[in-house]
Amino acid sequence: MHNAAYYAQAEAAVAGLWRHRPTGSGDPVYFVRKSGCTFHRGLRLDDIARLQVSVTRIGATSLSFAVAISCEGAAVADVEIVWVAVDPATRQPVNVPQPVRDWLKSFLA
Repeated sequence: MHNAAYYAQAEAAVAGLWRHRPTGSGDPVYFVRKSGCTFHRGLRLDDIARLQVSVTRIGATSLSFAVAISCEGAAVADVEIVWVAVDPATRQPVNVPQPVRDWLKSFLA
């Protein structure tokens, strides 16, 4: 499997979690600030992978996620994704809303 596919699957896993967050008027938008991947072993096309998302850091303006990818109980890759919250109009960093911060605490690793 091409290495970009690991990132795509990790982003989809985080998005699956993110769609359940509390929302409010005036919410910021979130942009990827940083991403990285440590590869442990390759996946073949028909391998069934398991992705587990956790929150590793809740900062004032940023959120860090870890996605552990495994196959048949063996580690395949560890993906780190860092988002920054920004004002939709100015594109300047803003604080992560408190309801989102509180919700994410249950996913802290």
